[in-house]
Amino acid sequence: MKYLITGGAGFVGSNLAESLLKDGHEVIVIDNLSRAGSKYGLKRLIKHSKFTFHKRNICFAGPIIKSTKNLDAIYHLAAQVAVTTSYDNPTKDFRINACGTATVVNNAGNIPVIYASTNKVFGDNVNLVPIKELKTRYDFDGELQGKGISDKFSIDAQHHTPYGCSKLAGDICVRDRGGIVNRFSCMYGINQFGNSDQGWVSHFIISEILKKPIEIFGDGKQVRDLLYIDDVVRLLRKEADMADGIRGEAFTIGGGYNKTTSLLELCDILNTDNLTFKEWRPADQKVYYSDISKAMMVLGWGPKVNVETGVKLLYAWAKENKDLLIKIAEEEGKAKKTTNENIGRPSCV
Repeated sequence: MKYLITGGAGFVGSNLAESLLKDGHEVIVIDNLSRAGSKYGLKRLIKHSKFTFHKRNICFAGPIIKSTKNLDAIYHLAAQVAVTTSYDNPTKDFRINACGTATVVNNAGNIPVIYASTNKVFGDNVNLVPIKELKTRYDFDGELQGKGISDKFSIDAQHHTPYGCSKLAGDICVRDRGGIVNRFSCMYGINQFGNSDQGWVSHFIISEILKKPIEIFGDGKQVRDLLYIDDVVRLLRKEADMADGIRGEAFTIGGGYNKTTSLLELCDILNTDNLTFKEWRPADQKVYYSDISKAMMVLGWGPKVNVETGVKLLYAWAKENKDLLIKIAEEEGKAKKTTNENIGRPSCV
């Protein structure tokens, strides 16, 4: 089998590519290597004989996609992934996430496109759901308690972040052209270089290992469902195998209610009290977890790795790769400073 992965040197993409390559499949990756961690992801992949790499910004990847023959599926994972960055530069965010996605689907022809969307497509509708406050977490109150947000939940008529808008545009574009959409909650696992803008589980663990204060925006009772990377890869591979029967479908994907944690509860698992609290971030959702019943029923898929096990695996990987984490954090800090200095100037993807 032959697969193309945009953003294939990133966290999800590199883990997916490794899994496919180890099983003897051919993998083509398109990535612009804008994240320091992506260079590490690429380094893990280039040793495989059936691996091909193209360094290209996603909006200019059309000719590569169109000219690649005999593809069985395209995984579209390339994205601007941080809500905070989307506020700083919403035009660039939209260009990457919306226009970049249009580039992929418009050049894919009849090849199924499997898309990494986000729970942020639901916008502020999530914050209008009744919630209750408990000792260490918030939770939905009423009919959504213990069940979560499904693909039938409204995506319309309420405030969205710029990131939510751009990913929703891509979401609609993919489904309209017969692709498969995954509205992911929080994914975490080995080979993830989280920071304060995205990848919060990894970021908390890295901060703890490097003995830095863990920054919490809000009161720390925010709840998310966590999905370990091995379960993500199983899902994506299953969708490719079943693509002809699920074209145009959208799935809400996460760990589900049984794999939820709050920020405070994760800190308890890490046995840390080195915390600093800051103001709430715009459009933060106090509670979000996915109703994964559709994926379980249609795909026969469900997450296997519980939160405690997943955190333990990620912690062990991060501790073993401490020097690499420090190096990448330094590189990304320099890159972020350069980006901030250029906010407001014309930019291309």
